[in-house]
Amino acid sequence: MATTTSLPGLQAFLAELGLNLGPIPFFAAADVLNKPIDIYHSYLAEHVQQLVDCDRGLVYDSIQPANTTGNGDLDVVLPKLKLPGITPKELAGELLKKFQSHPLFTLPFKDGIHLRFFFSPKTIPRILFPYINDRKAVYGVDPSLGLRDGPDSGRKKVLVEFSSPNIATEFTTAHLKSTILGAFVANMYEAMGWDVVRINYLGDWGQHLGLLDVGWKKYGAEQVLKEQQDQFRYIHDLYAKMLDELKPELEAKKKARDDGENAVELETQGLFAERDASFKQMEDGQPDAIALWKTLRDISIAYYVEIYARLGIKFDEYSGESQVSLNPEAFTDVETVLKEKGIYTEQDGAWIIDYDEHGAKLGTSTVRRRDGSTTYLLRDIATVFDRFKTHSFDKMIYVVCEQDMHFRHVFKAVELMGEADLAKKLQHVTFTKTGGSSAHLLGDILNQCETHMREAMNAIPEEYPFEDCDAKAVGINSLVIQELSPISKKAHGNGLGFNPTTSFEGETGSNLQACYARLCSAIVATGALPTVEEIPNIDYSSLWEDPDAPWCELLRLLTRYPNVVSSAFKSLDPVTILSYMFTVVEQLTLCLDEVAEDESEGEGSNAQSKYTPRAVLYENVRQVLENGMKLLGMAPIRK
Repeated sequence: MATTTSLPGLQAFLAELGLNLGPIPFFAAADVLNKPIDIYHSYLAEHVQQLVDCDRGLVYDSIQPANTTGNGDLDVVLPKLKLPGITPKELAGELLKKFQSHPLFTLPFKDGIHLRFFFSPKTIPRILFPYINDRKAVYGVDPSLGLRDGPDSGRKKVLVEFSSPNIATEFTTAHLKSTILGAFVANMYEAMGWDVVRINYLGDWGQHLGLLDVGWKKYGAEQVLKEQQDQFRYIHDLYAKMLDELKPELEAKKKARDDGENAVELETQGLFAERDASFKQMEDGQPDAIALWKTLRDISIAYYVEIYARLGIKFDEYSGESQVSLNPEAFTDVETVLKEKGIYTEQDGAWIIDYDEHGAKLGTSTVRRRDGSTTYLLRDIATVFDRFKTHSFDKMIYVVCEQDMHFRHVFKAVELMGEADLAKKLQHVTFTKTGGSSAHLLGDILNQCETHMREAMNAIPEEYPFEDCDAKAVGINSLVIQELSPISKKAHGNGLGFNPTTSFEGETGSNLQACYARLCSAIVATGALPTVEEIPNIDYSSLWEDPDAPWCELLRLLTRYPNVVSSAFKSLDPVTILSYMFTVVEQLTLCLDEVAEDESEGEGSNAQSKYTPRAVLYENVRQVLENGMKLLGMAPIRK
């Protein structure tokens, strides 16, 4: 039996099926080696083109996957054919009369200006199952998308910056969403063949470290730290204590501003002044200050490496604002260009960029403060050039909560510096901040998820197809789905904190995992799977002969998976895949329930002919669900 992973092999495979299709018609937009729908699309375009006097490419482009399976599988949008002298509705009537039976399609039906087609259920399993089986873990993705143009030019490189917590401060809902969404973005690019560099851009530079330095000296932390088992928690608690001590001064500053008074003088006094002086020592490279900074950074990275591993995430690089801050040349190079290009303006002792003056309508932003210290904007601009020098990336993506204006400032500054091509390689993937949840340490969040899931499992064990030892993985998987789905905002807003939704109803991680586990059990129950050679020649009529049964609908859904992934890759929106997965779960549940009902009514003994086709279908559904779950960042649990 020929394999379907090359065009000659796919041609030979279709010929072996004896469907008398002829060679696969060539269309430049078709991707028949990665999307099975495009096989059908190509044959349908050729057939329609034979019935109308129209450009081949235009015919192909007029055909699109139906928006829902209830509207068919492929849809010919008749106005797109641009045929003169006939209305789309009149054309629909004529084509219905001319369209002859085809082995890949049922007869079409007219729907206004659309001509809709269903795939023939007789041929779907014979084509689709070998197609998925030949690709297995790469079904749905196209690794060739990561190749640079030209022979032997290697893979494209993308840098994905995500998570990015601040040293010593709490891990917020925004950091959690950035971590899980960023991992998804990195997974998508990696699956599409890109060379992915995962970067955790730590907030390891700034005034908060100056405040921590003050507390370090005040409370003799260097000696106390040696006695701590959890050093990261200690520096976190020390920072929280110093923040409480600073609170009266922060409130006084806010009151002065509200009263229309000059609040700048307050920042030259008390704990404000101590904090700023300590941070200035770091910026000036004083040995003691740098030694402390390194200690804090090393403790933080050691903690996060261990905790991220529980999420299945491994960063290739832990960088931070310090990387350019400790390299004065990085700032000098950027500021020299800003001044030479007339972009830099001095204002009240500070240096700013007035974007409005350059036609960008982005207001003004401070690049260097009046005390000479650098800002987040200057550090990020310098980081762009530093990373491009190091990695020569083709794309760099920041997965950061909101901050849209900040990144627009960064990208526009790079463009104004004469690096428009580099600016086009930069992208900000944003999301909305959720309210209602307090901040935690990441390790505490994951422990809380495990505890919450274990309590739910112990309360109603008959509803959870998992063992107690699975609580950790199930809890984390459920958290991943919650953070990627639209329910994330609702969950946090309702005060659910970081507890994942444990319900087996609706679009929850628990429901997805339970259905996957139930499917794996069903595969085991059906017995040994047929061989690769046997799969195309099995009698699959039991899957489609009853039009009211759910099996054929599930088959048709499997053909759509690569298109769903392609759409998600373009938008970098995980909801696209999630919605598809839960549609599959809903249909799969109907199939599994039907089998359970047959067996309860004593039909299992005379249903042997159904076992083999169902076993093949189950295995292909399992493969698709597993592929999707891994893209989302879940670790599928087989039972």
